[in-house]
Amino acid sequence: MKKIFGTFNQIGKKVKSHVSREFLTYMIFLLIAVVIWYMNALNKNYTDEQRFAVRYTDLPDDKALANTPEEYLFLTINAQGFTLLKYRLGLIFNPITLEASYQTLRRNSRSAQGEYQLVTQSAFDRVAIQLSSGVRLIRIEPDTLTFLFSETTVKSVVVKPMLQLHCEKDFLPKGAMHVEPAKVTVIGPKALVDTMQFVYTRTKTYRKLKDTFRTSIELLPVRQLRYSSNEVSIVQVIERHTEATIQVPIEPVNLPKEMTMRFFPGIVAVNCMVPISDYEKLQPYMFRAVVDYASIRDVKDNQAKAKVTISRAPDFVTDVKFHPKNVDFIIEK
Repeated sequence: MKKIFGTFNQIGKKVKSHVSREFLTYMIFLLIAVVIWYMNALNKNYTDEQRFAVRYTDLPDDKALANTPEEYLFLTINAQGFTLLKYRLGLIFNPITLEASYQTLRRNSRSAQGEYQLVTQSAFDRVAIQLSSGVRLIRIEPDTLTFLFSETTVKSVVVKPMLQLHCEKDFLPKGAMHVEPAKVTVIGPKALVDTMQFVYTRTKTYRKLKDTFRTSIELLPVRQLRYSSNEVSIVQVIERHTEATIQVPIEPVNLPKEMTMRFFPGIVAVNCMVPISDYEKLQPYMFRAVVDYASIRDVKDNQAKAKVTISRAPDFVTDVKFHPKNVDFIIEK
């Protein structure tokens, strides 16, 4: 019985192997046929509608664009299948450039003041020459593009860097970041420009800094606005820092003339990070530790303590800490 089952098993394997080889051969020839057919089909010309990004140039300098014109044009084109496939897959990406100047725009007399139109048919030839070789332009949609302009206003606005600087161990920025230019002229619609407080740079992070940092960075664009400069130069001095401790006397503020205050202890220990080049010039008078009488004058608890704050510190130190933060006090008249 075992011998019979073994014989049937061997026959089954031979049949299965034979069928598998035939099926595999069939699939290979089928794939080759499909590829050949597809290649022949792509060699032929077809008409298709494709979407193209559009970029506008030469906008009037004395006006601000108050609307968002069409960002895409839909072009009906005739081209070889290979070319159409490349467009469809995004392998060819050439935004269409349209001139939107007073020479190409026409005023819409039947609509709101400041509305202009660009008839895309008038730009047919300029669009056609921007397409790939062998591509024939048939139609452009939409047929009319609308531009709504408003009067511009000008304002000088401070540039705010959006940089994150990470230094090597024991290194820190020294002083403020220098931005050139520190302000830029912003041109755009009055309602938008009047609300601006800052013009921001692009956000970027830099690491492992241990020397003076320099870079140029683009300003963050805002739709409908133009800047007198589209980028700024940044300089930030980076220097090795060390820890310093300074003993600073505590002073009362807002204290009536007929009163005196004594504190226990009468000094605070201020710890800070200071650039090595400035270490020798660090002095206690550069700091001011104060207790505000107004914050304790109504306190009736004899065990209450006065809160100490640092109201002044030199601009070249960082990471200022002090101790104690609360002290005992006596008020005398």
